[in-house]
Amino acid sequence: MAKKRKNPEDVYYPVPQDFNPIRIDRPSGNQEVVRRIVQGAIKSAYQLKKPPQWDYKGNYIRPKAVATNEQVEMVMHLIESLQPGDAIEAALATQFAISYIRGIEMAEEHRVPIDLFEFGHKVLETLQKYRNKGAQQISVQYNVNQGQVVNVKNMKSEDELETLKGENIP
Repeated sequence: MAKKRKNPEDVYYPVPQDFNPIRIDRPSGNQEVVRRIVQGAIKSAYQLKKPPQWDYKGNYIRPKAVATNEQVEMVMHLIESLQPGDAIEAALATQFAISYIRGIEMAEEHRVPIDLFEFGHKVLETLQKYRNKGAQQISVQYNVNQGQVVNVKNMKSEDELETLKGENIP
């Protein structure tokens, strides 16, 4: 049986074959699509270019990894931490990972990447809206002072309280 040839993209941007950021509670989609999305995120986040497959003499060059393990792990960790549920959520998570990594790299170069961080924030909002199916959520909190702890040291005696009530002072 012939050994399956690796796609050069798999060599250049080595995302593990078993990598699946889709949450367990949802059925897994096409894992190959998710891997391609992650590989695209790695390329875009670090602005990596695919090297030519031929040298200057026209000889075929065996592909080597372009992305480092640290770069691949960074992108994979950012995507996994957002726990995408399907390919669309994985695509939004990769957009966030790209904007975050590019913003950090620009900040290290002493440039202010405010627009990238704002874009990343909008992507997270879009992801949240997609997860909630576009429904707005309103949360109401009631602060009720039931079982309030009273500071015994500052309590006034009953005689003092009676005098204060008579003077209409709370």
